[in-house]
Amino acid sequence: MLRRRLPHLGIALAALLVAGTATSPASALCTVPSIATATASGALPRTTARLKARQPVRILAIGSSTTAGVGAGGAGFAHRLGPMVKARWPDTTVEVVVSGVSGETASGAAGRLRAELAQHQPILVVWQLGTNDANFGVSAEAFRATITAGLAAIRAANADALLVDPQYSRWAEGRPRTGEFAALIASEGARAGVPVVRRYQAMFQLAQSNRPAFDGLIAFDGLHLSAAGHDCMAQQVAGTIVRNARR
Repeated sequence: MLRRRLPHLGIALAALLVAGTATSPASALCTVPSIATATASGALPRTTARLKARQPVRILAIGSSTTAGVGAGGAGFAHRLGPMVKARWPDTTVEVVVSGVSGETASGAAGRLRAELAQHQPILVVWQLGTNDANFGVSAEAFRATITAGLAAIRAANADALLVDPQYSRWAEGRPRTGEFAALIASEGARAGVPVVRRYQAMFQLAQSNRPAFDGLIAFDGLHLSAAGHDCMAQQVAGTIVRNARR
């Protein structure tokens, strides 16, 4: 089941194929599975327990235009996530609440997070963040504090957290702040024991090794994901959830 909040435009990124995740024709572009993995540290204990017990799982996907589905006609990675997870547990209800806001920074998402948690009571929050913060000049200190506060709110709501770091796009080339913010998210995720989907690293390596494949994941504007990019990103996030639940 998919519960969709009003989609808005924003900043987006892409990810690559995770081995063992449900595939689609678009996944042919996801050519570097060896680096398309989440951080080794981190766990999703509540989500794992519910999936193993075949109990309903509600996921809140929060972020900017990647989450809203820009570049895929509103059917972005978050809208594809539920069926991919459910494919591994077909007798389990998997519901995704999609909450993406155009141009939103991490502090914007953190500011509405408590209300979203109280309203939807998810077992897992997939938080896509960092691209707009890097582009809009948010300080590293403020960004780190926002991550800490957001993760604390998620923990207080008895939910798991999964972070998704910034995109590497044609816009990000020559802009080192995006990579710096990706590294900051990785360090904060490791400190908090939260998995981080490392799409920046994966896309950067793909851009260096297979430019046509990389270009196929990015929309015509050079910034947002194409439909294929959203599909690859959904596979990576779903794969992270599946691998955690199989431990």
